Amino acid sequence: MGKRFTRGADAVGAPRKRQKVVHEAPTSEDINTVRQLSGLLSFNHDIARTRHGLQSFKLFLDAILGRQGNYEELANVLKEYLESVRPRDGDEHAVYLPDIMQTWTQAGHLNSENIMSAVAVVLALLLKLLSQSLDTVPYGLGICRTLLQKHQLDLIARNLSADKAKSFIISPTLRMLREVICFDGGAIARPLFRARASTLKSLARNMGIAHIGDEPEDVKRPSTRTNAVLFFLSAVKFLHPEAKKELLSQKDVVAALTRDFRQDPPYLVTETLNGLRDHVLLEDKLPREAKSNLLNVSTLVRISSLYQYRQTTAVEGSSLSIADAAHAFLLTACTTPSCGVLRQDSGLYPREIDPNAAIPTTEFEELGLEAVVWMNRFKAEVPVRNYVLSNFLQNLRPWSSVQQSELVTAVFKVAPELVANFFLLNKSFTFEPKLSATWIGYAAFIFNTVALPIPECFCRGPVFPELPPPTSLVLDNILPLPVNQKALMRCLANKSSIISFFATRILMLAIQKLDTAVKLHQDPSHSNKALWAEAARRLVDEFCQRSPGIKDMINSYRSIPEEDILHREAASRLLRLCYEVIPQVALMAKFDVSPFLETSLTRLSKNESEDPKDFALSLKELENLLAIAGYSPGMRWFTASESLTLSPFSMLLKVCVDASRGVLLEKAREVLDFVAVEQQLVPAQGGHPGLLPLLETLQCLDKKSPDAMPHVWAFLDKCLTRCATAPIKYLEIAQDLMQQETESSESEAAVSLITVAILEQLPFVAKAADKDTLNALSKFLPKFLGFSATVGENKPLLNTIFSRMATQLASVKGSRALKSVPEGLIFKHNPWPGTGDDSPTTVNKPARNQEHKTTEPILDAEDLKRTLDVPDGLAADNSALIKWQSKSVDELVDEGYTTSLVALLVSEHASIRKEALVNILKMASKVRESEYEEKEQIWLLLSELAETAKGHVDDGPLPSPTVAFTCRALEVLRDPLSSLYPKVNLILTRGPVWNLDKLPLVDEILLEEPSVGDSYYTQINWVLSYLVDSLRTPRDLELFHKKRLRGPIFERLLALASNPYMRLPLKTQVLRILYRATGIEGGTTTLATRFGVVSWLEAQKSSCTDPGEASIYKALLKRVWETCDQEKVSSWSKQGITALC
Repeated sequence: MGKRFTRGADAVGAPRKRQKVVHEAPTSEDINTVRQLSGLLSFNHDIARTRHGLQSFKLFLDAILGRQGNYEELANVLKEYLESVRPRDGDEHAVYLPDIMQTWTQAGHLNSENIMSAVAVVLALLLKLLSQSLDTVPYGLGICRTLLQKHQLDLIARNLSADKAKSFIISPTLRMLREVICFDGGAIARPLFRARASTLKSLARNMGIAHIGDEPEDVKRPSTRTNAVLFFLSAVKFLHPEAKKELLSQKDVVAALTRDFRQDPPYLVTETLNGLRDHVLLEDKLPREAKSNLLNVSTLVRISSLYQYRQTTAVEGSSLSIADAAHAFLLTACTTPSCGVLRQDSGLYPREIDPNAAIPTTEFEELGLEAVVWMNRFKAEVPVRNYVLSNFLQNLRPWSSVQQSELVTAVFKVAPELVANFFLLNKSFTFEPKLSATWIGYAAFIFNTVALPIPECFCRGPVFPELPPPTSLVLDNILPLPVNQKALMRCLANKSSIISFFATRILMLAIQKLDTAVKLHQDPSHSNKALWAEAARRLVDEFCQRSPGIKDMINSYRSIPEEDILHREAASRLLRLCYEVIPQVALMAKFDVSPFLETSLTRLSKNESEDPKDFALSLKELENLLAIAGYSPGMRWFTASESLTLSPFSMLLKVCVDASRGVLLEKAREVLDFVAVEQQLVPAQGGHPGLLPLLETLQCLDKKSPDAMPHVWAFLDKCLTRCATAPIKYLEIAQDLMQQETESSESEAAVSLITVAILEQLPFVAKAADKDTLNALSKFLPKFLGFSATVGENKPLLNTIFSRMATQLASVKGSRALKSVPEGLIFKHNPWPGTGDDSPTTVNKPARNQEHKTTEPILDAEDLKRTLDVPDGLAADNSALIKWQSKSVDELVDEGYTTSLVALLVSEHASIRKEALVNILKMASKVRESEYEEKEQIWLLLSELAETAKGHVDDGPLPSPTVAFTCRALEVLRDPLSSLYPKVNLILTRGPVWNLDKLPLVDEILLEEPSVGDSYYTQINWVLSYLVDSLRTPRDLELFHKKRLRGPIFERLLALASNPYMRLPLKTQVLRILYRATGIEGGTTTLATRFGVVSWLEAQKSSCTDPGEASIYKALLKRVWETCDQEKVSSWSKQGITALC
């Protein structure tokens, strides 16, 4: 091969190799004068000199921003320069900083990337500096407007669309745009967004140019993605709602925003979450669909990935870590309906069913619950309205993170339909017991889920639907699918105490929740009680099939060590709930509670626990065991085991006496009194206090002579046991004593059989006992007989018994010092209202009267106001004239914007009424052009209202009944399943204009039968709520007492409330109307003189049996008298009303 000849660089055949690019650092100089600054920034074709001038200007701005050296003098130099280059006023196309702009243009022509970057850098710094002083704001606004001119916009677009590797051009441009949109509080945000073809060019792509490298991103040198995200957040902050909506509709930008979330620096993540929360989620003016565009499933999943954020979690100026900030953001986004993610569900009714469907009665009678075709359809799949949340929750791991568990349970609380859906779709984890951190986390999550309340009425409405919810969905909310019978049995039998404890606590909550659900099924307001009762029975049966048997629970309780007090209390509580809620399961096994009760009593009587909390838990366990013993017919109260010296009854009595730590033992005392009455130890009279005299005596003796207590307990236990085993014997002895006592009359109260048993056993003890026992009894017996006399027992008979006892205690020193039963003993340890009289009638009757007086409720004016006063449903909100314009039709109807606009027709200002009328017509047109399901009915309602109001808007506010009816009718029309739907449509089809002197739909509801099913009281509740809002002014009052064909409204309301079968909530609605009338001038006088409201209130008060309801009538009667024209009413009634009030 021949030798190649070398060619010069300029030769025609020179090789086309890419030459090495050398980036030379620009030179700079200090700037001290305006002339020097002008010379450096003047246009020059020499690129090196231009770079020199821009670099010098950059350092000059850095010195001012960093307050270095004589920065104040430099700031004056800058201001003088800006004033010197300021264009003349009045020129719309004025160019600020013409030399810099011309330099930027030349750089674009020459493709000088260094200068294109340098210009963006100095402009960003300059705008940042000018924004810090009000004096320099005009210069900054001029520069911003210059940047939005076409020529500069082309250069901005060119910079933003530069190659990905040229971040030194893209990042300064993004910083410059951020300064522009933030300048002067977003004054340039609107025109900047109008130029979005240039200013937002390649924004999604630039968000993807993230930091590359193992080292964390330097805060002082942010990446292109960081600058792009910060620019986006500034735009979201300062743009108006419509522009913000359009920005969020760009899917590529929204997707790019969170695509690299986990790699972003901590401060950027924090700013992003805070910015989106404050300016998107919590922005009331932003439409719901715009928020939904941002918070899709992908965005939520990427934000949830921040739970595993591994970079530095501490952010300067913030106490929250990144995981905590993400958790707070997701809680707000997923549980707040206005944030666009959460949709209103129907509680435990799936999306595809109609809970108020009309089913023929014959089908109910023949098929029962099977007549509801969808009742068993949702065991494998549950259609939900919150499909976004459903898909999002499947990506969480609540068993591995406490925060994720809190998030899921918070979503379950606001959207109960997702509970069954979540566990049906997520079958990756079972509840099979395995002592690991994962299982414990999953058990805690299950526990929190079971602890969630059941929705009121099983739905979002204020009343129960016609049909019960699917049993499978209710059961899945009570006991989720993974918690099945097999898994629970293994958990209860597991050797690990923590696994067994979790299973016990979950079952406790589940049974309590089952009890709540059954009570909701048994609510008396159900129209078809038989169907709901069958659903309740099926629910209990299926719960019993999913939960373990009572034998497994009993065996688990037996295996718990004595020292594990917390676990024992929980297990005893579980057994008690079984006996109370599902007795059919509890009674399947024979459970002798006596050994457990004896063990608990022994532990409490010894007072071995030093911790007050452990002592309180032991008392709670005892209370649970006592309740179980009450349900157990085989409980042996008066049989002592080999390990005990006292019977369980005496042991329990001893616990009550020894309890000196201020712990309430009301349940234990109730059980003691119940057993004592059942075993005839004490009289069954209503006024007798039961074991109170014995308890008071033992407590006094324990305090003064504790050494005597062991002797007393042994003797007393023997007496109690004999009395319980042979009550007939001691009844005969008591009758013989009564016949021998000549002083007693038939009206005297009897004595307790305990006293008779003591008298019968005392001779045997006196012969065999030692001196210490006799001394103890000599202290005990007089006090016991004295307290018995104090509570009203037969005192002459007690004196006779005491004299016989004294003969047995003759050998005891001082035993004959007392000749009769002590008198005037005062109860110090137990409350007793008696005075110590001999007669039981003088003791007990005043006590009952006193109790009646203290428990009788009394309502003052403030209490009555809180009970009957309701907020004005037509309160004016003038902002409704503007708010509705940016909302969708769904939001207008469902979120109350239409109601707020209609309510403005009762405004006192004519201008507002006219504007409201115009907006109602516009809204009606918008509704008719939409795809809303009930658009025709809504349009017709608004159109007829507008036609009715046209001729009356100038005269004054529209009558409140007309406006209130429209607002209430909107709620009916949005729900075609409402029982009032046919009647409202009938009103709309009668004519285009309504009669303002009539109250729409009142006659149809009060006098006609309901058109749908048994919904009479539902319709009555609706019309009463509508009438409360209708009574606001004296003009409205005239409509209520105006004579009509079927009687005035007030007269018909009083007749309606006189219905003895009407429930208190409906009667309260009538009382609210009367209360509203008393606040209107002349209203009370009209009610008293024309409708006899005073006599009506007095009659209602006399006939009601509920003291709380009677107090309402009494307080309202007092208000009627205080607010009426007393002179006129007294003269009209001839002083009769004065006597009543």
